[in-house]
Amino acid sequence: MEVITKEEFTELMNYRGENCISIYISTHRSGVEVNEKQDAIMFKNALQKVSAELQNKGLHSQTIEKLLQPGFELHNNSMFWNNQMNGLAVFLSDDFVKAVQLPFTVKEEVFVNHSFLVSPLLPAVTNKQDFYLLVLSKKDAKLYQGNAFGLRYLAVEGLPNGMDDVIHFEEKEDQQLFRQGGKGGNGSASFHGHGDGQPDDKTNLAVYFQEVDKTLFAEVLHDKHVPLVLAGVEYLIPIYKGLSKYNYIVEEAITGNQEHESSHVLYEKACEILQPYFKQEINKALQNYYNQIATPLTSSMPDKIVPASFYAQISDLFVCKGEHIWGKFNDADNVLEIHSEKQEDDECLIDLAAAKTYANGGAVHLLEKEKMPKESVIAAFMRY
Repeated sequence: MEVITKEEFTELMNYRGENCISIYISTHRSGVEVNEKQDAIMFKNALQKVSAELQNKGLHSQTIEKLLQPGFELHNNSMFWNNQMNGLAVFLSDDFVKAVQLPFTVKEEVFVNHSFLVSPLLPAVTNKQDFYLLVLSKKDAKLYQGNAFGLRYLAVEGLPNGMDDVIHFEEKEDQQLFRQGGKGGNGSASFHGHGDGQPDDKTNLAVYFQEVDKTLFAEVLHDKHVPLVLAGVEYLIPIYKGLSKYNYIVEEAITGNQEHESSHVLYEKACEILQPYFKQEINKALQNYYNQIATPLTSSMPDKIVPASFYAQISDLFVCKGEHIWGKFNDADNVLEIHSEKQEDDECLIDLAAAKTYANGGAVHLLEKEKMPKESVIAAFMRY
């Protein structure tokens, strides 16, 4: 589920070259757009736009052809275009090529400069919406790991394959004998006959769930502090909650028989439950901003924010999705130029501030325009 690593992002952020080409397009996982190669056509059109821009800069046709050759090779790779996600970013420079498939849509644009345009990638590296999903039934227990972009099944060593893997019944001379065993069992529980000592279904479930919880805690959850969503028939949920050692079980559960539900549907149900939880971080950051709005700790002025991002002053940066502020910043001399329209060799100062804030340990929040403080395109809450 990892789209791009922090190391890969840092490499792109710090890369400098004579001609750094960034291409962003929306793509499709399936449907007529894939069958008719619409994504590949859109990418080819983007390459042609880049070619025209490089010609305007006076580059020789052979130099342009060499620069764009890996891009056209990618365009001709039909297998690649048959296995897309929601967005695609391609980065080209001298002897450098990198394609990043994105599980979210992006604004379609091309950018040619001495550095790459990286801020549209930030949701992939800064997103902290990690969670676990445990699907419970008498016959199975399955653990999934999720984030903002998807859900994947985790094979956990030693996890019981249902209640029968822990609870065993044997019929001998018309008596039902019960014993605990299987993976991790110690055989300590024993009940004989049909009297008061015979375990009921709830007791059996408790023994089974204790083994599930013990295994999950030992193998996966012991050092985790992220939400765990439970899914299963309604009466199972309180039994598991009552004995689990994990402190981050979400109150609301996915109820009903989920044993054979697809991971896609489970993911959508879990995200609906977790939406308020994951809004807490951005809401807290915005609240901090508004609480300090009359102090020097907040700003929506690019001429203050851009330098502050270089000097590690920003705690939380709020960036309007798809917006640009064009100009240049010389951090050695602390000289900032802002232009109303893009000029030759200009950088996107929003992109620059976002990348630097992230590199310096600050949080970057990409927001829709209506969510931005003071209807700005960039705003910051300062550390000092």
